[in-house]
Amino acid sequence: MLSEITVQNVALIESATLRLSPGLNAVTGETGAGKTLLATALQLLLGGRARSEVVRSGAERATMEGVFELSAGVLREILPAALGDLAEEVDPADGLVLRRVITADGRSRCYVNGVSVGVRALAALGERLVSYHGQREQARLADPAEQLALLDSFLEAEGREALKEHAALWREVEGARRELEELEASGEARLRELDFLRYQVREIEASGYSREEVERLLGERERLRNVTGLMEAAAAAVGALAPEEGGGALDAVSAAASELERASRMDAALGPLAERLGGASAELEDVLYELRAYLEELEADPERLEAVEGRLAELRGLERKYGGDVPGYLRGARERLRRLENADEETAGLEEKIARGERRLGELAEKVSAARREAAGRLARRVQGNLEGLNLGGTLFRAGLVPAEPGPLGRERVEFSIRPNPGEPELPVRRHASGGELSRIMLALRLAQREPDPSVTYIFDEVDAGIGGETATAVGARLRELGERCQVITITHLPQIASEASSHVVVSKEEVSGRTVTRVRRVEGEERRRELARMLSGRVDEVSLAHASNLLVSGGG
Repeated sequence: MLSEITVQNVALIESATLRLSPGLNAVTGETGAGKTLLATALQLLLGGRARSEVVRSGAERATMEGVFELSAGVLREILPAALGDLAEEVDPADGLVLRRVITADGRSRCYVNGVSVGVRALAALGERLVSYHGQREQARLADPAEQLALLDSFLEAEGREALKEHAALWREVEGARRELEELEASGEARLRELDFLRYQVREIEASGYSREEVERLLGERERLRNVTGLMEAAAAAVGALAPEEGGGALDAVSAAASELERASRMDAALGPLAERLGGASAELEDVLYELRAYLEELEADPERLEAVEGRLAELRGLERKYGGDVPGYLRGARERLRRLENADEETAGLEEKIARGERRLGELAEKVSAARREAAGRLARRVQGNLEGLNLGGTLFRAGLVPAEPGPLGRERVEFSIRPNPGEPELPVRRHASGGELSRIMLALRLAQREPDPSVTYIFDEVDAGIGGETATAVGARLRELGERCQVITITHLPQIASEASSHVVVSKEEVSGRTVTRVRRVEGEERRRELARMLSGRVDEVSLAHASNLLVSGGG
């Protein structure tokens, strides 16, 4: 659940901290006080689009921070999917603290437990943590894709598995169809590609190209180009070790070794040093021998240099033509050539794969359809029962399946429809339902879910649009019922709904030092009764206070 949200410099909110409770939380206040600003701030915190105008005038940045109380097990489940490799830097034992900073020029920075993340990661977490229902989001209920997704959330395990397998197999069959189309695209083009690929394969194979040869030739070319300098260096080294007139390094080391060997007979401590000098003398003799052999073999060879340059030019030409990885290109060309040369065989294989896949798709689509028919009936019954509790008892709700063009999600779409009054025609929700009806239908759908995720916070912004009286009382009672299963936040202007809440927050607007400031405070006891009285009649008097007391007694608050 969301336990606390802190907002600084968001529009009219200079600084506000909202502490929330489990169950139903009501946010109230006069029109224009800034109730929806809190929902906006929360949407921004959870990855909503940043706009510079949300930053309070005169401020450099707006800051939003939310503290979520979730078990370490839930965090270990949701963090990797949202954050990827960054999840390893977030310790689930620390809980979950999200923070977002938006600067006056519209830039933003996002953090999860102090770890900097991208806004998409924040949005992915937001989808998992909060389910927001405002007027715009409730309108999505009229979208056929949204209706199908809602219906599919009511499928039993067998239906969900069939749908999952159907979607995966559909993608596989579509891929095979594209491959078949490529093979059958143009016989002439295929023949031209065959000739071209054969030429390329022959050219690379005939060249005997290998990266090892290129490296070896580069070294040989460098040696041949610098043969004079190499001779001079090697000869100088030989002269330093053993000059013709004697007295070089080799003689000096040998003499030193002989002296130490003789002295070691008088002092055994010199023995190891004598052995080391003896070893150095032997090593120098080996070096001298190899240097002389190197000098004998080293000679200027313009013809060999020309041959090396020519071979390197040939190999470098292949690299420019086929890219740096010539062997890799050759492997790919051979594979493509094999496929084209065996096109008839591959075509038959793809046709068989598609036919087999289509048969299985038909079986799975029938399973999905059957599961959806069962789910549609179960969903309609549950929603119907909930609508009665929302003072829409005369409204008939139905989730009908309509044949559609086959696709990855099956071969039907769903159409939510309502009949507002007995004897009236049944009409699709998308064509008939008002904003208030959509809000209540969405609430009825949420209540119909067998087990709403307790780690998700549900926010209903103006779910009370266009209702009042007994309907408002009914909506409040059902919101409280949903709050018994998960955390719910409702932004409302109706006292019947606010009185059902276990926690009540008031948003107010005042002038401080010539500037308008929005304040947020939690109200209890008499202060809460006075807020309900204000909501009832616009003023606080004995009659409205008595009515507010009755609401608190009859409500859940």
